[in-house]
Amino acid sequence: MHTKKISISVALLQNGSSYICLKRKNKLYYKYIEFPGGKLLPGETESNCLIREIKEELDIKVTKFKFIGAIKHLYDDLLIKINVFKIFKYDGYIHSNEGREIIMYNSISNFNILPTHNRILKLIKLPRLLKILTIDDFNNNEVLDITHYSSIRLRGISYDFYKKYIKNKLIFQKFSGNIFVDYPYNLVWEDHYHGIHFTSNNLHSFEQYNKDSRTIYSASCHTEDDINLCNKKLLDFILISPVLRSHNMHSAVKWSRFSELSECSYLPTYALGGLSSQTNDYQKCIEHNGFGIAGISEI
Repeated sequence: MHTKKISISVALLQNGSSYICLKRKNKLYYKYIEFPGGKLLPGETESNCLIREIKEELDIKVTKFKFIGAIKHLYDDLLIKINVFKIFKYDGYIHSNEGREIIMYNSISNFNILPTHNRILKLIKLPRLLKILTIDDFNNNEVLDITHYSSIRLRGISYDFYKKYIKNKLIFQKFSGNIFVDYPYNLVWEDHYHGIHFTSNNLHSFEQYNKDSRTIYSASCHTEDDINLCNKKLLDFILISPVLRSHNMHSAVKWSRFSELSECSYLPTYALGGLSSQTNDYQKCIEHNGFGIAGISEI
C-alpha cells in the first residue's frame, strides 16, 4: 500500500487554563475537536502555514509564536507530520471564519478528541535536556547537585533504593523537577513520578491501551527496528543511542545516521552517547531532526 505524506501546522493557543480548539465538520471524526491549523501549501514554510491558517480559521494575526516540535501520525495510508507551535501574542478578536464551534479544552473536558490530541499536548511537557542517573552516581562520595536539572531519569534504580538513598537527597536539595523511572520499577513505585522509560530489551512489555494521558512514556532505541516498534506503540519520545561514543555492542551512529533515524521516527528523538550540554551538541541535535539530548556523565 502506498503511503501518502503531508505536513500540517497546528497552534496551541491558551485562554486561561484551556486551549482553543475547533469542532470538526468533516465526515471523518465528525464533531471531534482539533487544534486550529492546517495543511502546508506547496513551497510554504511551517511557520508561514501557521500564520495563514490561523488567520483563515480564527481571524487573528499571529505576532509572537514558538515552534515546539513535531510528531507524525499514520491514519491508514496517510502519514501526517504535525508541526506544533505555541502562540503567545496575536492581533484581533477570535471567531471562526468557517462557522465552526469554538471549544475551550482543558484537563477535565469530556469531548471526543483526535488520536493525536494528547500526543500534541505532551510535547510542551518534554524536557530538552534529560539527565540520566545510575546507582553509581548516588554511591559516589561526591555530593551530587541535582538542582541543575529539570528532568532526571533514574536508570536501573528500584523503588527500595530510591527510598533509602535518593528521596531524602531530592527533598534536601528542594528538587522540583520531573522524575522518569524505569519499567518495571514503576509497578511498585509508591511516590509520584512524571514518566516511565522502557529499555530496548523490555519495550515489548509496553501496552498502548494502558497509557495514562498524564504520564510520559519513553524508550531506548538502538536500531531502526526498535524505532518502528515505538512508532506502532506510540510512545511520547525515544532516546537514540549511541550517537558519538560506542556503547556495548553498538557502534556510534554519528550525526548523519542519527538524522536518518530521527526522520524514521514518529516521535520526538533525543540524542544519547558522548554528548555534553557545554558544547554545541544540543544545536547539532536540533539541526539533525532531533528534539533534545540526554546523558549520564556530560549533561
